[in-house]
Amino acid sequence: MKGSPISMLALIGFLVSFPVWAGPQEDYGAGRKAYLAGDVASAMPALKRAADAGHAPAQSLYGYILDKAEYDEEAAQYFRRAADQGDADGQYGLAMLYARGEGVGRDPAAARDWLERAGNQGHQFAVVALSQAFLGSSLGFKADPADAAGVGWVRKAADYDSIPALAYLAKGYRSGAFGAADPAQAERMEARIVELSPDNNRRKGKKK
Repeated sequence: MKGSPISMLALIGFLVSFPVWAGPQEDYGAGRKAYLAGDVASAMPALKRAADAGHAPAQSLYGYILDKAEYDEEAAQYFRRAADQGDADGQYGLAMLYARGEGVGRDPAAARDWLERAGNQGHQFAVVALSQAFLGSSLGFKADPADAAGVGWVRKAADYDSIPALAYLAKGYRSGAFGAADPAQAERMEARIVELSPDNNRRKGKKK
Protein backbone atom coordinates (compact mmCIF):
# COMPACT_ATOMS: atom_id res chain seq x y z
CA MET A 1 0.00 0.00 0.00
CA LYS A 2 1.41 3.35 -1.00
CA GLY A 3 1.97 5.92 1.75
CA SER A 4 0.14 9.17 1.69
CA PRO A 5 2.06 12.29 0.60
CA ILE A 6 2.00 13.49 4.17
CA SER A 7 3.54 10.30 5.56
CA MET A 8 6.19 10.27 2.82
CA LEU A 9 7.15 13.86 3.56
CA ALA A 10 7.40 13.01 7.24
CA LEU A 11 9.71 10.08 6.43
CA ILE A 12 11.91 12.25 4.24
CA GLY A 13 12.10 14.87 6.98
CA PHE A 14 13.10 12.21 9.50
CA LEU A 15 15.87 10.87 7.23
CA VAL A 16 17.24 14.35 6.57
CA SER A 17 17.31 15.22 10.25
CA PHE A 18 18.80 11.86 11.30
CA PRO A 19 22.53 12.30 12.03
CA VAL A 20 24.96 10.83 9.50
CA TRP A 21 27.96 9.40 11.29
CA ALA A 22 31.31 10.04 9.65
CA GLY A 23 33.69 7.17 8.99
CA PRO A 24 37.27 6.99 10.31
CA GLN A 25 38.76 8.66 7.24
CA GLU A 26 36.30 11.55 7.46
CA ASP A 27 36.89 11.89 11.20
CA TYR A 28 40.64 11.91 10.62
CA GLY A 29 40.35 14.54 7.91
CA ALA A 30 38.19 16.77 10.09
CA GLY A 31 40.40 16.28 13.14
CA ARG A 32 43.60 16.95 11.22
CA LYS A 33 42.14 20.07 9.65
CA ALA A 34 41.10 21.39 13.07
CA TYR A 35 44.52 20.57 14.53
CA LEU A 36 46.38 22.35 11.73
CA ALA A 37 44.12 25.35 12.31
CA GLY A 38 45.22 25.40 15.95
CA ASP A 39 41.88 24.13 17.33
CA VAL A 40 43.14 21.17 19.34
CA ALA A 41 39.98 20.97 21.45
CA SER A 42 37.85 20.36 18.37
CA ALA A 43 40.43 18.04 16.81
CA MET A 44 40.67 15.59 19.68
CA PRO A 45 37.18 13.98 19.64
CA ALA A 46 37.25 13.34 15.89
CA LEU A 47 40.81 12.01 15.98
CA LYS A 48 40.01 9.74 18.92
CA ARG A 49 37.01 8.26 17.13
CA ALA A 50 39.11 7.54 14.06
CA ALA A 51 42.00 6.22 16.16
CA ASP A 52 39.77 3.91 18.17
CA ALA A 53 38.31 2.64 14.90
CA GLY A 54 41.81 1.53 13.88
CA HIS A 55 42.82 4.38 11.55
CA ALA A 56 46.63 4.39 11.74
CA PRO A 57 47.34 8.03 10.74
CA ALA A 58 44.73 9.17 13.27
CA GLN A 59 46.38 7.01 15.93
CA SER A 60 49.73 8.63 15.18
CA LEU A 61 48.42 12.19 15.26
CA TYR A 62 46.33 11.56 18.36
CA GLY A 63 49.37 9.97 20.02
CA TYR A 64 51.50 12.97 19.03
CA ILE A 65 49.06 15.40 20.66
CA LEU A 66 48.95 13.26 23.80
CA ASP A 67 52.76 13.09 23.84
CA LYS A 68 53.05 16.88 23.64
CA ALA A 69 50.55 17.17 26.49
CA GLU A 70 52.72 14.69 28.47
CA TYR A 71 50.10 11.94 28.59
CA ASP A 72 52.96 9.63 27.76
CA GLU A 73 51.49 6.23 28.60
CA GLU A 74 48.36 6.84 26.55
CA ALA A 75 50.49 8.30 23.74
CA ALA A 76 52.58 5.12 23.72
CA GLN A 77 49.46 2.99 23.31
CA TYR A 78 48.26 4.90 20.26
CA PHE A 79 51.73 5.15 18.72
CA ARG A 80 52.14 1.38 19.12
CA ARG A 81 48.81 0.64 17.49
CA ALA A 82 49.82 2.77 14.51
CA ALA A 83 53.37 1.39 14.44
CA ASP A 84 52.11 -2.19 14.39
CA GLN A 85 50.16 -1.30 11.25
CA GLY A 86 53.37 -0.07 9.60
CA ASP A 87 52.61 3.64 9.96
CA ALA A 88 55.94 5.50 9.84
CA ASP A 89 54.76 8.39 12.04
CA GLY A 90 53.64 5.90 14.68
CA GLN A 91 56.96 4.07 14.48
CA TYR A 92 58.87 7.31 14.89
CA GLY A 93 56.71 8.46 17.81
CA LEU A 94 57.06 5.15 19.61
CA ALA A 95 60.82 5.13 18.99
CA MET A 96 61.26 8.54 20.57
CA LEU A 97 59.31 7.45 23.67
CA TYR A 98 61.61 4.43 23.99
CA ALA A 99 64.66 6.67 23.52
CA ARG A 100 63.51 9.02 26.29
CA GLY A 101 61.93 6.42 28.55
CA GLU A 102 58.59 8.25 28.58
CA GLY A 103 55.39 6.20 28.81
CA VAL A 104 57.49 3.06 28.33
CA GLY A 105 60.72 1.81 29.86
CA ARG A 106 63.82 3.34 28.29
CA ASP A 107 65.02 0.87 25.67
CA PRO A 108 67.70 2.10 23.19
CA ALA A 109 67.53 -1.11 21.16
CA ALA A 110 63.77 -0.81 20.70
CA ALA A 111 64.16 2.88 19.87
CA ARG A 112 66.70 2.10 17.17
CA ASP A 113 64.58 -0.74 15.78
CA TRP A 114 61.46 1.42 15.42
CA LEU A 115 63.47 4.34 14.02
CA GLU A 116 65.00 2.08 11.39
CA ARG A 117 61.58 0.79 10.41
CA ALA A 118 60.38 4.36 9.95
CA GLY A 119 63.63 5.43 8.27
CA ASN A 120 63.37 2.60 5.77
CA GLN A 121 60.04 4.11 4.73
CA GLY A 122 61.73 7.47 4.12
CA HIS A 123 60.53 9.18 7.31
CA GLN A 124 62.72 12.30 7.40
CA PHE A 125 62.69 12.82 11.17
CA ALA A 126 63.56 9.17 11.76
CA VAL A 127 66.46 9.35 9.29
CA VAL A 128 67.86 12.47 10.96
CA ALA A 129 67.41 10.93 14.42
CA LEU A 130 69.34 7.84 13.33
CA SER A 131 72.10 10.02 11.88
CA GLN A 132 72.33 11.96 15.14
CA ALA A 133 72.39 8.72 17.14
CA PHE A 134 75.33 7.51 15.05
CA LEU A 135 77.18 10.80 15.40
CA GLY A 136 76.54 10.83 19.15
CA SER A 137 77.34 7.16 19.70
CA SER A 138 73.90 6.43 21.14
CA LEU A 139 71.19 3.80 20.58
CA GLY A 140 73.90 1.16 20.16
CA PHE A 141 75.80 3.01 17.43
CA LYS A 142 79.52 3.74 17.52
CA ALA A 143 80.70 6.71 15.49
CA ASP A 144 82.98 4.53 13.40
CA PRO A 145 83.38 5.33 9.68
CA ALA A 146 83.63 1.57 9.08
CA ASP A 147 80.02 1.16 10.23
CA ALA A 148 78.39 1.12 6.81
CA ALA A 149 74.85 1.06 8.23
CA GLY A 150 75.50 4.03 10.49
CA VAL A 151 77.20 6.06 7.78
CA GLY A 152 74.33 5.15 5.49
CA TRP A 153 71.90 6.96 7.77
CA VAL A 154 74.25 9.97 7.82
CA ARG A 155 74.25 10.02 4.02
CA LYS A 156 70.47 9.90 3.94
CA ALA A 157 70.27 12.68 6.52
CA ALA A 158 72.64 14.77 4.39
CA ASP A 159 70.19 14.37 1.52
CA TYR A 160 67.67 16.04 3.85
CA ASP A 161 70.16 18.90 4.43
CA SER A 162 71.10 17.94 7.98
CA ILE A 163 74.08 20.20 8.68
CA PRO A 164 75.74 17.84 11.24
CA ALA A 165 75.49 15.03 8.68
CA LEU A 166 76.95 17.19 5.92
CA ALA A 167 79.80 18.31 8.21
CA TYR A 168 80.63 14.72 9.17
CA LEU A 169 80.72 13.63 5.55
CA ALA A 170 82.80 16.63 4.48
CA LYS A 171 85.37 15.87 7.16
CA GLY A 172 85.43 12.20 6.21
CA TYR A 173 85.93 12.92 2.54
CA ARG A 174 88.82 15.30 3.33
CA SER A 175 90.53 12.84 5.65
CA GLY A 176 89.93 9.74 3.56
CA ALA A 177 87.90 8.12 6.35
CA PHE A 178 85.62 6.49 3.76
CA GLY A 179 88.46 5.28 1.56
CA ALA A 180 90.49 7.47 -0.75
CA ALA A 181 90.29 11.17 0.05
CA ASP A 182 87.82 13.04 -2.13
CA PRO A 183 88.34 16.82 -1.88
CA ALA A 184 85.71 17.52 -4.55
CA GLN A 185 83.01 15.76 -2.53
CA ALA A 186 84.19 17.53 0.62
CA GLU A 187 83.94 20.90 -1.12
CA ARG A 188 80.44 20.10 -2.34
CA MET A 189 79.32 19.26 1.20
CA GLU A 190 81.00 22.37 2.61
CA ALA A 191 79.36 24.58 0.00
CA ARG A 192 75.96 23.16 0.90
CA ILE A 193 76.59 23.91 4.59
CA VAL A 194 77.36 27.53 3.70
CA GLU A 195 74.12 27.74 1.69
CA LEU A 196 72.13 26.41 4.64
CA SER A 197 73.81 28.47 7.36
CA PRO A 198 71.60 31.01 9.17
CA ASP A 199 74.15 33.80 8.58
CA ASN A 200 74.04 33.21 4.86
CA ASN A 201 70.24 33.22 4.82
CA ARG A 202 70.20 36.48 6.79
CA ARG A 203 72.54 38.08 4.27
CA LYS A 204 70.25 36.96 1.43
CA GLY A 205 67.30 38.48 3.26
CA LYS A 206 69.02 41.87 3.55
CA LYS A 207 69.70 41.97 -0.19
CA LYS A 208 66.00 41.67 -1.06
